Amino acid sequence: MTDHIDVTFCRGLLSEAHKAVKEKHPETNLRTAAWVYGYGRDRWEFHGPDGFYWYGRAGNAYDARYKGWMAWLEKEAAT
Repeated sequence: MTDHIDVTFCRGLLSEAHKAVKEKHPETNLRTAAWVYGYGRDRWEFHGPDGFYWYGRAGNAYDARYKGWMAWLEKEAAT
């Protein structure tokens, strides 16, 4: 049951991240611009636009996508 709640929560977070990405970069195709890969226990990689890469701990793929997109947005804001 806890896993289901976590996935549902992370999907909500990812939805908000998608809105933020589309607001700043409307040309970005969210379905094809990024992908995630899980390895080990709760370790994930996010591969995003323009060769962007994030890795770290995440509870599931939705969480990893959320964290990856948010890290990408932070990088974009800094440039």
